[in-house]
Amino acid sequence: MPRRYYHRDVLELRDLPADPHSPHEGEALNRLAGRRVSTRFVPLDDALTQARQTLDRTADTSTWADVVDGAVDGADVVGWVWLGAEGDELVVNDIVLDSPSRAGELLPALVERARGLGARMVGIGVLGEDPVREVLGSLPGFTVRATNMALSLDGVIADPAPVTLHPMSETEFDVWVEGEVEGYAEELAATGMSAETALERSRTQMAGLIPAGVESPGMEFFLARVDGEVVGDLWLDTSAAMAFVYNIEVAQAHRRRGYGAAIMNAAARHCRDAGHPYLGLNVFGHNPNARALYDKLGYRVTLDYRALDVPDGG
Repeated sequence: MPRRYYHRDVLELRDLPADPHSPHEGEALNRLAGRRVSTRFVPLDDALTQARQTLDRTADTSTWADVVDGAVDGADVVGWVWLGAEGDELVVNDIVLDSPSRAGELLPALVERARGLGARMVGIGVLGEDPVREVLGSLPGFTVRATNMALSLDGVIADPAPVTLHPMSETEFDVWVEGEVEGYAEELAATGMSAETALERSRTQMAGLIPAGVESPGMEFFLARVDGEVVGDLWLDTSAAMAFVYNIEVAQAHRRRGYGAAIMNAAARHCRDAGHPYLGLNVFGHNPNARALYDKLGYRVTLDYRALDVPDGG
């Protein structure tokens, strides 16, 4: 990697014992809960519970390290990182530095760590209120792989007519779900994942999200119809205060007719009527048309997920 892109690479990682807990775990838990409050609009008590569950669930794949200044006698500690492994990606779950402007000095160490693990990418979620994440994720080589967005449902939502939403029957669901695993895997592969890793992650996530098929708790599945004809489909998660669009698709033969916006407006009205204050979604960086639609509909960015390809990784 060209060192000219970064400051003097004098920041290093010094691993911390994994057992029983990292000394930074308490701070990481509070920071993760705070991000859930600001990006998912979860009440603080629920956010703390979810953050604890995340820490426990990822304990076996997490590593913790102090960030030390190798140019200073005694290697002064200037921050810490919480790293995770997801498939072929090294994920920066959290990072704290005394000086956010020095984030670029740490990147070579992160790249070397990723390379040592056989990871193909280094990824990090970027939030506007976290300057360390912003500096690191804005370095040359990082690209936006996905963006989380949210719409407040207290404003005007356009009439979705002539589109109407109809809950899928079990038979309709069985036909629909067959293509979802492969379709989602293709989306993940387009972000830079290997095809094998993308398919594995798609299968794992789908199995976890819809273990009971069409009756999976908190999940709602719809066909979008115009005058009785199916023009698309919609998958919503309505288990939390902020409802979430897991998937929306307009059938190939019905595209460029405004049905995508209509389905999204129908989804927003459905969620508002059910008492949800927000509707969230994820849009991949390789889908600028969808991003443009969501911008037009009034969705705002809550988090960018950015990733850097690791030379000779994987």
